[in-house]
Amino acid sequence: MLWVYLIILAQFLLAIVTLVDKHFVTSALIGKPVIYAFYIGAMSVVVILFLPFGVVMAPELAVIKLSLVAGVSHVFSILFLYKSLKLSDASDVAPALGAVSAVATFGFSTVFLGEGLTGNFLYGFILLVIGTFLTSYFHLTRKATLFLIIAGILFGFSTVFLKELFNQTAFWNGFFWSRLANVLGVTVLLLWPSNVRAIWNNVKTSSVGTKTAVVANKIIAGFAFLLILYAIKLGDVSVINALTGAQFAFLLLLAVLFTKKFPKYFYESVHHHHAILRKAIATIVIAIGLALLFL
Repeated sequence: MLWVYLIILAQFLLAIVTLVDKHFVTSALIGKPVIYAFYIGAMSVVVILFLPFGVVMAPELAVIKLSLVAGVSHVFSILFLYKSLKLSDASDVAPALGAVSAVATFGFSTVFLGEGLTGNFLYGFILLVIGTFLTSYFHLTRKATLFLIIAGILFGFSTVFLKELFNQTAFWNGFFWSRLANVLGVTVLLLWPSNVRAIWNNVKTSSVGTKTAVVANKIIAGFAFLLILYAIKLGDVSVINALTGAQFAFLLLLAVLFTKKFPKYFYESVHHHHAILRKAIATIVIAIGLALLFL
């Protein structure tokens, strides 16, 4: 059950990252979601530091294919996530996204991996998905909803193919090639001239402080994602994605804290009694779902 603890820690870190992401994509510091998605994907190039340690092997054709599918779909999943975050609160978008990606992963893992859920794991999965839906205010616009559905499906698709990638090769080898595939994914974004102009203008005009903050936030995200990748290798991908619900319990608490202490930088519509009550109920449902995973 080590992978369950790893996921819970990762989701706490990602709750912090999500609030910071929301700040960047809605402020003038970054602006367009495609710029932020480019930065995030491009940072994956740091995996070349693994080369001197001998953990990387020449990839077989299957590893190349799986890495490309997982990496490119991941880049576009975060692009559509940031598009949705720009239009709505993180505490609205993230829970709904988690539910969509959990259901999508369950479907894809059944079709491509032949996995299934039984007993307490099945009941826990169901409660986590229900809690994830309840956590959202459902104050999303049609466009924001469309973006998060696309992001959730792509994220589920990427997760399942990562699992298969780790079934085919060693963990660090799969990690290396899937991260390089992320870099290839962001180059696809450069096929649109408007994206190139926006990214280049931001590179020239953004301050050192902004770039440092983005890098620091993504280092935290990278560590959390590394925990998730290792959990994917060890555990069931459907339950792993359903455990995204833990992030929203953390996100609710952090949103209340951040918007109260730092209103200039963070704003979430959580200071209303009906919203707090609804999210508290959802958190209880999520907690029960988590408990079932340990029984």
